[in-house]
Amino acid sequence: MKKILLIAILFITGISYSATVTSAAHGDWNDTSTWGGSLPAAGDDIVIAHNVILTASDDRSANSVTVNAGKTLTLNAVLTVATTSSTVGGGKISISATGSYTQTAGNFTNEGIIDCLSGSDLVFLDSGTTFTNSGQVNMYSSNALFSSFVLSGTYTDSSFLTFTKYSRYIASTANGWDLIGSPLENQSISDFQSTNNDIATNGSAYAIGTYTNTSEAASAGTTWTNYTTSTIGGAGNFTLGIGYQMATVGGAEVFFEGEVKTSSVSVLVTTNEEGSSNINGADGTRFALISNPYPSYVDVTSFLNAHKTTQLHASNIAVYGWDGSAYDTYSLADPGNNIAPGQGFMIGVKGSDGTQQTITFTNAMKTASGSGDYHEDDPMEDDRAELFINLNQNGSDKETKLFFLEQGTDGLNPGYDAATMDIGNYSIYSRLVADDEGVNMDHQSLAYSEMWNNKVIPLGVNASAGEEITLGISHRTTPADLNIYLEDAVEGTMIDIKAGDYTLIPSSDINGVGRFFVHITADTMSNGEVSTSMLNAFKEVNTNYITIEGLATQSNNINVSLYNILGRKVLDTSLNNNVNTHTISTIGMASGIYVIELESGNDRLTKKLIIQ
Repeated sequence: MKKILLIAILFITGISYSATVTSAAHGDWNDTSTWGGSLPAAGDDIVIAHNVILTASDDRSANSVTVNAGKTLTLNAVLTVATTSSTVGGGKISISATGSYTQTAGNFTNEGIIDCLSGSDLVFLDSGTTFTNSGQVNMYSSNALFSSFVLSGTYTDSSFLTFTKYSRYIASTANGWDLIGSPLENQSISDFQSTNNDIATNGSAYAIGTYTNTSEAASAGTTWTNYTTSTIGGAGNFTLGIGYQMATVGGAEVFFEGEVKTSSVSVLVTTNEEGSSNINGADGTRFALISNPYPSYVDVTSFLNAHKTTQLHASNIAVYGWDGSAYDTYSLADPGNNIAPGQGFMIGVKGSDGTQQTITFTNAMKTASGSGDYHEDDPMEDDRAELFINLNQNGSDKETKLFFLEQGTDGLNPGYDAATMDIGNYSIYSRLVADDEGVNMDHQSLAYSEMWNNKVIPLGVNASAGEEITLGISHRTTPADLNIYLEDAVEGTMIDIKAGDYTLIPSSDINGVGRFFVHITADTMSNGEVSTSMLNAFKEVNTNYITIEGLATQSNNINVSLYNILGRKVLDTSLNNNVNTHTISTIGMASGIYVIELESGNDRLTKKLIIQ
């Protein structure tokens, strides 16, 4: 009777005990003969005494895992280990791109080898986990896939022979270099160069360099400084969280070796803004080069939300990643992006000349999986639409992105509107629909609910004369009942770009805003049907002039009137329409709110401006 009662109590309370299951033969985890008759249960303690393979798409769970010396556990699927400590006892765990090892609690001891192949995940979810390494942890990546080691607890090396190694594909000098940082702590720069023979050289200079954003460096063209044979010996270690430029001879893997950082990483960055020339950050003085300091992905949204209020410039709450030829923008408007381990990127720093800000990476920003330097998950949701406009010239593509979101407005939406980092002779961007201050936007977010209210978005295009250019839609999720037109104000044409691209050969260089506009409307338009003013006026911050654009699109001269807040006219002048852009001095005008009125024929524009 006592025995029966005990069984009943155990059943009622849900108490269970794990069994120890040892492999009986080499083979597939899902083959009963591998275990001597029956498959292990999810709560069992697993001992790998043979070479065992967990096949793809066949996820399994265990209470603990021990891999004996000389044996290999190959994971082509997800293995989740629960609450008991596990050990690689001189054996090996090999995790493929389709596999992962996830441990929810307990400690982990590695006395053998862990190989995390490109695209794999090694994850420890409990902040109380201690990962003790007296063996080798090898993290591999390729040009498109990165392994990820997520550890929020404690990493301990128990021997000087211990190491964690992370491989990172680096582009060649011919293919645009890479921006990188070390994903491991205590990696010597000189040791890194000497052990990675594929690092490119040019005379005495190595293709490993730092970025300096001072105005002096920008003026002298020395923002990038490479280590040389005479300086690399004293370079010390890579600074966690700081970015570097790097290139290999022909595109190759390089290896970082060091310790896994499991606590927060903070770096000090500086902005060196100096006046009006930097309204778009064109000379780079606003931007700092930093990097993901972890051997795991970092979530872009978490990173931006942590820094958007204090550390980042209102027009540059974004991550700017180098793709080999240009900077790609990742903002809060396109969530789901993850920064690859050791990936370098630019940020626009908030503040006036010489302001320092602290940028901090935390464990909460880490995420396991991804692919590519900036992996993107599907961010689509209700009341959201996207429209990307593409510019092609000589086979090269540039893109500007429009988002329609709950958070969007016609004016500046910090974090959801993001300025383009660099404007070259060949580029495309947009300007804010309202309260334009001359900032060229890579991302612009407008209200989803107002898409049906005839939105007109100014486009900026830089392109060379005499060379064919094509403007079109590269990506669209806008509702089917909306029409999208591209207006060419110079040619007087209105093109349905949902139906096809617009191609032209400009007779003169195109530079700036005033010629092209995107119309989003529920109405159907024909060529020349819409008559809108192509004029735009804005007052840049910390400047002594008002800029007026779009003059060349007008058939008549432009009358300009400026009124103070009391309604008194303080300026009345006329501008010739033989140039596209004109400036009007505000020197001597009192600070305050003004209204500017532009008239040209039947076109009229009235806007509020603030003169400081």
